[in-house]
Amino acid sequence: MKDIRKYDLAIIGGGAAGLTTATHVKRCRDLSVIVISKDAHISYSECGIPFKLSGKVNDFDSLIVKTPDFFDKMGIDIELETEALSIDILNRTIELENCDILFDKLVIATGGKQRIPQPLQKYIGMDGVFTLQTLADGMKIENALLSAETMVIIGAGAIGVETAAGIAKRGIDTTLINRGPAIISRLIDPDMAEIVSEYLKSVGVTLITGNIPDSIEGKERVENVLISGERIPADIVIISTGILPDVELAENAGISTGELGGIIVNEHLQAFVDGDFSTDIFAGGDCCEITDFITNKRTLVQLAPAARHMATIMANNICGKDTVLKPLLGPSIYVAGDLLIGSVGLTSKRARSEDIDIITGYATGTTKASYYPGSSDIHIKLIFSDDRLTGAQIIGKSGVKERIDSLAFMIKKKTTIEEMLSIETCYAPPVSTVVDPLMYAIKDAFRKIKART
Repeated sequence: MKDIRKYDLAIIGGGAAGLTTATHVKRCRDLSVIVISKDAHISYSECGIPFKLSGKVNDFDSLIVKTPDFFDKMGIDIELETEALSIDILNRTIELENCDILFDKLVIATGGKQRIPQPLQKYIGMDGVFTLQTLADGMKIENALLSAETMVIIGAGAIGVETAAGIAKRGIDTTLINRGPAIISRLIDPDMAEIVSEYLKSVGVTLITGNIPDSIEGKERVENVLISGERIPADIVIISTGILPDVELAENAGISTGELGGIIVNEHLQAFVDGDFSTDIFAGGDCCEITDFITNKRTLVQLAPAARHMATIMANNICGKDTVLKPLLGPSIYVAGDLLIGSVGLTSKRARSEDIDIITGYATGTTKASYYPGSSDIHIKLIFSDDRLTGAQIIGKSGVKERIDSLAFMIKKKTTIEEMLSIETCYAPPVSTVVDPLMYAIKDAFRKIKART
């Protein structure tokens, strides 16, 4: 007969959402808490893995944020390399291989799982073919890189682009393949993506767009990627084709999911079960659908800051502090080699899909006075709808994050273009130009808006 262990709070998933919920709850109330994770490691930076592979980070231990000992001292039980086999909502039970967990409250923070296109699924497990999501994945790839001369990355989303740039800078022959004609298409428009594409080529990445591999070839291990009849040598293949919400466990338990594939939650992050939102079952992080600030529709915001924010909301509600999650924007920044790629709000493509009429403003400037050493170009694209800022994309080697953060705040405040025209910016030759390039993008959009009237 299986052992039965009882907890006030059970959390399935040991990523940012799950662990942050656990620590916040323990700081607030003296509850018994268990975190169940399939991962072999706990509390590490997934976002840092591409930078370890690039050589920017010295070792994988640097990516560890908190050790199991930290959670033990807080009184949080951690079960690593442990899969939750099923959830019995009625009897408040989680089935594990060696025991059953009884809970009063439950948090589902199962995160995301790799989206592997059907034609590529049969190659998962082939020697030399990897996905990149966990610390263990990164360690396996790093070990393979020690003897690799060629690499193919399938999927030019943000992680694929970051990884490709870093690996190419290590001197490894790197090919990046993307199904669509433009890379990072969820975050930036094709005109901005072209800037990133040219940069990737400049650091040695061979970029193939508008195509998908026919097959991955090899006998005992991967040897080539076949695409349009051409064989691309590959000692290593990384499949980086996106993340889906990991919701199979929740769905099997009768917890409802939405059109985007994520768990349906309300503003308290309570899960929808048997026709109502449960007061005892919560979901947060990459596995759930939340409300988009601009469209007011359901969206997936699969970013670490959003996961931690959702964790705070869940923890507060578990501890009896009525707290709601307001609609999110999900500003993001990625680093490909020396290039920073920032985005927030609508892209032109998404605006078209939502039938939102937009005006765009574009400008190229420099990050410092032109005569000052280290000055580099910065590209800014702004998107306005009904004269209000609704999106921004910025690419450069510096000055991207702070501008994206500021523009995200302006979107949240529903700032009009007239208000943006009166923005005051600071100036010093080592850090800026007299007129910030942002102002030129605002004025470009303003001229277009006036031309319509």
